[in-house]
Amino acid sequence: MPQMQQISDEIRRLVNSWESRLIRMRPSESEAREAEGRWSVKEILGHLVDSASNNHQRIVRLQITKDLSFPDYQSDNDKWVASQRYQEEDWNELIWLWKYYNLHLAHVILNVRSETLDHSWTAGSATPIRLGDLILDYLSHMKMHLDQIENSVGG
Repeated sequence: MPQMQQISDEIRRLVNSWESRLIRMRPSESEAREAEGRWSVKEILGHLVDSASNNHQRIVRLQITKDLSFPDYQSDNDKWVASQRYQEEDWNELIWLWKYYNLHLAHVILNVRSETLDHSWTAGSATPIRLGDLILDYLSHMKMHLDQIENSVGG
């Protein structure tokens, strides 16, 4: 599956290029907020950990079952970030968690069975999303938030 290989490779590339950038960031820089009510870089990275963990569940479960009804966390993003207190988490440990979770997810994506790519996930009354599309969306979501980090700290 060339597309899964490309996505896996792109996740690995992003993790490898961003790890050193994040490590060089001062903790005070990672905790700063652009504006009231906005996430800090730490909280954005924590949200990306949440995204990895939720999508990990979906990707694995959709290889086991054809149709999955599994809760979404999107409407509760702020609650997820707040309840885990990412702002107080050790910066290096958070980077490592994000890094290794995504490296594992890249491995999982690389090994998704092609016959399961049309299996679908539904959250509540939402339109079902195919596993193949979910994986593409995961990569897009990660890139969007890494761009957000880059824009907030000037790259």
